[in-house]
Amino acid sequence: MPENIFKQISLDILRLHQHTYRLLLATQCNSSAEVHESVYVTLDGNYYVWLPQADIPYRNRQGIFLIEDNANQARLSWIADTKAISPKSSLYSRALHTLQQRIRHTKDSLIQVANTHLLELIPLQGRFTIGNSQDFTLCAGDLHRALYPAAHLSIADL
Repeated sequence: MPENIFKQISLDILRLHQHTYRLLLATQCNSSAEVHESVYVTLDGNYYVWLPQADIPYRNRQGIFLIEDNANQARLSWIADTKAISPKSSLYSRALHTLQQRIRHTKDSLIQVANTHLLELIPLQGRFTIGNSQDFTLCAGDLHRALYPAAHLSIADL
């Protein structure tokens, strides 16, 4: 994405993530589509969701997820690889802790039962829409730059 366009929309992308807590995820399971709504968090440019469905094989699948802020007329959609995270990994503990912190700010609860998955969504290609007139194509690098701007500052920016 050209730098001048990125500078125009990066703050809007960051605000969208600050003002929203939930996303919709659609995946293909056997011959039917599965749609889930879940609280999400981002860590290092990937998204993490907690889904209470044990019978859905998430390994190495692609899905589409959507984050919307109707008040600000902003919408972000991604095609993403999905990956179930092992409960024994440090990433699992870190993502679960971050999800629990985020849920404290909502009326939701994180139910930890045996038949659940912590799912990692790895963004591949995205679209960011503002209102009905502005539509932008994004790559995972654009998302990372918008969510973690300090990590991308150069000495000239300081």
